[in-house]
Amino acid sequence: MTLKVLVIDDHPLVQEGVSAALDTLADDVTVMSARDGEQGLAMAAENPDLDLVLLDLALPGISGFNLIGKLHEKLPSLPVVVLSALEDPENVRHAINAGAMGFVPKSAATKVLIEVLQQVLEGNVTVPLALQSSGPPISHALPGAAGSNDAGATAEPDVALLTLRQLEVLSRVCQGKTNKQIATELGLSEKTVKAHVTAIFKVLGVVNRTQAVLVARRVGMITA
Repeated sequence: MTLKVLVIDDHPLVQEGVSAALDTLADDVTVMSARDGEQGLAMAAENPDLDLVLLDLALPGISGFNLIGKLHEKLPSLPVVVLSALEDPENVRHAINAGAMGFVPKSAATKVLIEVLQQVLEGNVTVPLALQSSGPPISHALPGAAGSNDAGATAEPDVALLTLRQLEVLSRVCQGKTNKQIATELGLSEKTVKAHVTAIFKVLGVVNRTQAVLVARRVGMITA
């Protein structure tokens, strides 16, 4: 498995530490570094094959929260994970609501970082349990998440927007198969499967595989 990751952080020691940690995430990892939001946006635009972005919230220039939104607008299928010392639950929820798929405190062990990134690369929104100790679960704060109180959250998704290939991927997601297993069965790359899963989540208005299965069952796409 190969990965191309962009780290946006203005502290060289953090960039070096993250780069070293990511070596255990895949067989071949390419890590690119940006010192601020503007440079990060430019590098992301120049590298459409990126698999993941890690960014700090306290960046010079564009704030981390605004940067998440800008990255999401330009590259909606690109997963963004926050790596920050600002780890209170309100900042975590704010980051996830802005479009981040994960949040890892800088005080966390490398093992925690890798576990979160693995979940995010599988298409799940993930936050260490230690950061969810107060307030509602993070997933409840997400727009479009199952159980959300946002206006329009009860509207049924327009499943007709899903392509035949996406339906094939969704059926396998509902079977509990990983992106790697789906890629093998359908003769696709893992990156293509990941893009399909992201598109499926958007159409269904969900943020993770469990919610996708629940919605698919609710609208009658699966009966099990």
